[in-house]
Amino acid sequence: MELRTVVEAGGEEVTYKYYDGVHFPVYVPGDCKDRVDSVLDMKYKDGDVLIASYPKAGTHWMYDILHMLINGKNNFEEIFRILDFEAMESIDMAKTPRHFATHFYPKHLPKEFLKNKGKLVYVYRNPKDSAVSFYTCVKRLNAPKAKNYNGKWEDFIENYSKGKAVYNSWFEHAKAWQKFMMDNPDYPVFVISFEEMKKDLRSSIGRLADFIGVEHESTFLDEVTRRCEFISVIQEKTNMSDKMKDISRDGKNPFYRKGEVGDWRNWFTVAQNELFDKRHENDVSAIDLPVRYTL
Repeated sequence: MELRTVVEAGGEEVTYKYYDGVHFPVYVPGDCKDRVDSVLDMKYKDGDVLIASYPKAGTHWMYDILHMLINGKNNFEEIFRILDFEAMESIDMAKTPRHFATHFYPKHLPKEFLKNKGKLVYVYRNPKDSAVSFYTCVKRLNAPKAKNYNGKWEDFIENYSKGKAVYNSWFEHAKAWQKFMMDNPDYPVFVISFEEMKKDLRSSIGRLADFIGVEHESTFLDEVTRRCEFISVIQEKTNMSDKMKDISRDGKNPFYRKGEVGDWRNWFTVAQNELFDKRHENDVSAIDLPVRYTL
C-alpha cells in the first residue's frame, strides 16, 4: 500500500490509500492490504446478501430496503455494515441472514461468498448524478482520519472524470462488474439502477423480494415502498443518530440529499458536460448497461 496525494487545480489536496490498482479512501482501516485480505477471507453464512456499487449509487437506500425485506419489518436499520470500513468482528457477529454492502471491485470480494454463490445486488446510477452526489457528500462529510474537503466543483469533476477519485473512475468500476457478470453467467446477480428505483419503486421492491427468496403479503410490500420512497427516507433520516452527527459537518445526513434523477444539469456547465461526454464516449459504448440521465 502507498499513500497518494492528488492536488486539484484549485490547490485542494486529497489523499488516498492506493493498493492493487485501486484508490481507496484514506479512512479504510489500517493497511489496505490487511483490509482486503480480511474481506477475502471472510466466512460465508447461509443467506448472505451483498450489495455492490460505486459510491453514491443509492447504496444506503438499497440497504434499508433489503433490511425491511429480510427482517419482515418496516423499520430502518440503524447499523450500516459495509465491508470496506466496518469492523470484521461486527460483520462476523451479525445475525443471519446477513446483508452488507461494498464498493470493492469483484476481485476483492470474499472468496467463500463467491464459492457458495451468495446473492449479489448490483446497484448503479448514471455517472453524472453520481458525481454530483459524490461531491456534495464529501463536502458535508467529517470523515475520521481524513482532512475535510473544500474543493471547488470544477476541480472535483475534472479529477473525477479522469478516475482520480476513490475506487477510480465510475467507468472502470462498472466495466469490472460487467466483466464479472459476463465471466460468471450463472452467478445470482440482481442488477438494478437508481433510476429504475426512482421510476417504479414498488416493482423494484417486488422483484428484489423474489430474488432474495422472501415471501411477503402485497400489503407489506406496499408499506415498504411507502416508507422507502426517497422523500420519505430523507425525512426519516433527518433525525440522525449521534454516530451520524459525528461525521457530519453541517448537522445533516451526508449520505442522503435530493435523490433526484437529472440534478447534474444544475451543476455541469455546457463545456463540462461536452468534455465529460467526449472523454467517455468509448467507455459508454463498452458498457452494456442502460444508463439513464433523465426520467
